Parts: sequence; structure tokens; C-alpha cells
Amino acid sequence: MNLFIPKILTSKNVYEPAEDSYLLLENLIANKGDFCMDIGTGTGILAIALAKKGCKVIATDVNEYALKLAKENALLNGVENLIEFRKSDLFEAVQEKFDLIVFNCPYLPINDLGILEKAWSGGNFETIYKFFNEVDKHLNKGGKFEILISSLTKINMKNFEKKYKLKKLASKKLFFEEIFVMVGEVL
Repeated sequence: MNLFIPKILTSKNVYEPAEDSYLLLENLIANKGDFCMDIGTGTGILAIALAKKGCKVIATDVNEYALKLAKENALLNGVENLIEFRKSDLFEAVQEKFDLIVFNCPYLPINDLGILEKAWSGGNFETIYKFFNEVDKHLNKGGKFEILISSLTKINMKNFEKKYKLKKLASKKLFFEEIFVMVGEVL
């Protein structure tokens, strides 16, 4: 497998890619020509990798610093014309439908409130529930989504099995948790 790892700049105000970002990066299922969305783009690492695969991408984030940094990183990797950046909380500023939606969601059961902390602070997981309640409205026929969750994410995935076909694509054991890339499609 020939994995493209984007060159990225980082910032103290933006979640720096870690094991979770790289597990998603290694398991992107996009095909050349797909129309993709990267929710919570952060540094833009996933959006850039999707663009390098030949996809057109809309990358969103609630963090203005992240959007600025992701734009710089897209330019650094020569894909600035393939990615559109928008400030958005999940699908708030998005009406389009996609072939693939990727989301490295806030999955830890903590309630940190700062702009950087929102990248990992899942609290009571309302963001994840909202994602699952809305993602089907933004997928093309046959479209799929990839979401990263943790063994610490205290939600019952069976709640979503009436609406989506879900499959664990990859996992990685870490010191205090196991992280999973889940792939889903509308039933």
C-alpha cells in the first residue's frame, strides 16, 4: 500500500494529529473522483489526503484557527484548489450530498470547554448522536461514512443499526483504550 502522509504545520490552537488521525488516514476508503466531506478537519490532514487521492473535498471545523491552518496546509501540499473550507458545526453550513464523509469526532467522555478541547471532549456524546441522526441526509445513494470512536465512547452502536449498516474497518490498542474506525452506510 502506498500511503500518502501530508506535510502539515501545527498550532497550539488546533488538535495535532495523533493515533486517531493516523488510523483514519491509513483506512480512507475514498476513490478517485469521489465528492467527500471532512468534518472537524483540524490541520486538514484527512482532507488533504482525500484531495491527493483525486477527490473533491469540503472540509469543515468550528475552530477558526483550524480552518486557517488547514488552508495553509492544503497550499503546502498543492491541493488548495480541491478543498473548500467552511466554518460549520457538523452539517450546519452544508447542504450537499457526498460519496464519503469522514469524522474524527470528539470521543472522550470528558467535558473540557476550550476551543482546542472541543476536538476530543465528547462529554455526553451529543455530537456523535447528532452526527448519526443527520449523516444519512448528506450521503449520495451508495455513499458511506467513516467515524472514529473509542472503547471509552459510552454509546451503544446498536442504537444505529436500524438505520445504518455498520462495520469495524480497523482498530488500534492504546495504553488506556482501543480506537476504532467504523464504516457505515444507509440501509
